[in-house]
Amino acid sequence: MGELHIIAIANQKGGVGKTTTAVNLSASLAMAGHPVILVDLDAQGNASTGLGVGQERRVRTTFDLLAGSDGVDDIALQTEIPNLWLVPATSDLSSAEIELSQVPDRVRILRKKLKSS
Repeated sequence: MGELHIIAIANQKGGVGKTTTAVNLSASLAMAGHPVILVDLDAQGNASTGLGVGQERRVRTTFDLLAGSDGVDDIALQTEIPNLWLVPATSDLSSAEIELSQVPDRVRILRKKLKSS
């Protein structure tokens, strides 16, 4: 695989289009032939819903990625869009901050998991 590029879409304010931007950018890049993994980091799971991944398919989620030993390849689901995989989210993600509060170097967990995939 080629070089890994990580794009983060972040803003503290709600309702500014973060999820819409992430879903549309991911889908556009995938449709252009680039392999894309979208990591849904919102406990509401709106990116997961937006990509058509229902609750019944969200067996392993971003919570498992951040707080467990699962890697991206273990969790990512193929979406209906070729080249686009999703690490889905559920409301369990809201407890990740508490679960990870004592983990050393917790701010780099996601980066490490993404680079190891």
